[in-house]
Amino acid sequence: MNSTFVFALLAAIFFGLSAIPAKRGLSHTDTQTGALISILTVVTVFLISSPWWMRSQDWFTTGFWIFVATGLLHPALSLYFTLESMDRAGATVASTLAATSPIFAALTAMILLGESMTPLIAIGTLVTMCGVMSLTWMPGTGITRVMRIALVFATAAAVIRGLTNTTGKFGLDLMPNAMMAGFLSHAVGGLGVLVIYRLRRGRLPLNMSGAGFRAFGLSGCFIAIAIACMYSALLRNSVTLVAPVIGTYPVFTLLAALALKEEKITLHIAGGVAVVVAGVVLITWM
Repeated sequence: MNSTFVFALLAAIFFGLSAIPAKRGLSHTDTQTGALISILTVVTVFLISSPWWMRSQDWFTTGFWIFVATGLLHPALSLYFTLESMDRAGATVASTLAATSPIFAALTAMILLGESMTPLIAIGTLVTMCGVMSLTWMPGTGITRVMRIALVFATAAAVIRGLTNTTGKFGLDLMPNAMMAGFLSHAVGGLGVLVIYRLRRGRLPLNMSGAGFRAFGLSGCFIAIAIACMYSALLRNSVTLVAPVIGTYPVFTLLAALALKEEKITLHIAGGVAVVVAGVVLITWM
């Protein structure tokens, strides 16, 4: 098992786990406030750990500015599109369409970075996406509703997430510091989300409940670990190999919910997980 797969899998696990406390936090505060707290927590985690990874030679390089620009797209803009899709069509539709992000990552990597995709990785990516979508899609959600209301916003968020993997890989080639990459993109993104929140709400969330703050703070800690692992994986290998593995994160959300007895194992769930596992095996089969 190579280090690329380990880091990509850890990123998927922690991205998946981050949804559990976030879901609980929503009973204490709204989605936008929770997202703001999570992103600011990510920045705080990176700052606390900065004595171990921050280097003076990384500042104001070409790679530095690439990650600054990346932060304007993700998480700032992608978060906005995700919230809009969730508000308009619910979390199920948003999660299902979010599962398409690996294909956008692969396409942009092949076009912009000249990466190649082997037939095995291509098949594995499609199988993995189908498995994740089967787990997040719920029967009875009308296709016309998806097409008319949520498709534009949710697909835009998926495209941005896919493009972020590609720009991240390009930036890491110029500034090979995974932690700095995560810090810069989320510091800029956090500032953008803070400005958007202030403009939309007219005030900052200064009086939210302690339970909500703790829940989204924990979610942010998980996301920080996931971001560090994601960029560490991209530092070591291609987007076409890394992105599909990270795209399995909804499976780990589901598994965590099952472990906490928030979900029940059904044939539908077992089949979906089996398909995802098969897809990942194909992607990593060397």
